[in-house]
Amino acid sequence: MIIGVVLALVTTLAFNTGFVLEKGALAALPPLNARLPLNLARMLVTNPRWMAGFALILTGLACQLVALTRIPLTVAQPVFSSGIVFLLLLTMTILGERLTSHEWTGLAGITAGVICVVTSLDSRTDTVGTGGDALRVLLVAVPSTAAGLAVFAAASRSTGRHRQHRPAGDATYGAAAGIVYGVAGMITKGLSVSIDFHGPVRIVSSALASPYLYLLVPVTLCGFLVFQTALQRGRASIVAPVSSVISTLYTVVAGTLMFGERLPSDPTRLTLRLTGLGVITLALLWLPRQSRHPEPLPYAEAVE
Repeated sequence: MIIGVVLALVTTLAFNTGFVLEKGALAALPPLNARLPLNLARMLVTNPRWMAGFALILTGLACQLVALTRIPLTVAQPVFSSGIVFLLLLTMTILGERLTSHEWTGLAGITAGVICVVTSLDSRTDTVGTGGDALRVLLVAVPSTAAGLAVFAAASRSTGRHRQHRPAGDATYGAAAGIVYGVAGMITKGLSVSIDFHGPVRIVSSALASPYLYLLVPVTLCGFLVFQTALQRGRASIVAPVSSVISTLYTVVAGTLMFGERLPSDPTRLTLRLTGLGVITLALLWLPRQSRHPEPLPYAEAVE
């Protein structure tokens, strides 16, 4: 269990450091268009800073696969979400996005929620789901992904109609990315339980034989296109929290149902687990509330 929590923390640190590197690279690129995926991919893979961020995200994905075999989703997803604390601190120190009092309050709430979730762990009763039916997951994943893309299309049309950028648009983009990434999280859970981790050869062969891999690739690609476009068009401190809360809730609810995981039976631990999930959810929803664009940095300071 402890190893699983540590791997989950490494996952979220790698993911969010990668996001910040990508955000910095995206700021210097021409406007991205998700409707032109080949052109978008060409611009990204030729940017060293963006590729460094992408490499970190791939490292996080590898840790995520292992973590999901050691701890249940109701523990893993809240720990993954806690990385938003690290992300916001990085956006403040590296990207110059100044945090509001609401955002600082949200960070405190997320920290408290993660403490509750980790405290609720019980190695004797917490079991990792190993069931799941690929066809049933497919029937849930396809319409959910389509819904996320529809939200993204609506956000794009709204942004096109309003020249003045508004935080509400950032939240809509974040919701679109969150839905698609939530689907990817559910599928990743299925892939993790179908992989044999006893040696490199078995890992590769079992992954290639899993139907979840071939479902995960297109869904992740859709999430990737949506999230990269959202990162370029909006504030990372709004897009990322909204995306995180939507994807966390989707993965926990859908993944728990799909793979037969159970909540703690002990009343105290159950209360801690549910309280932690609730506090994290509220904190992530609170983060973009009443957010506004920070005062721009002076040009020389921004370049530095």
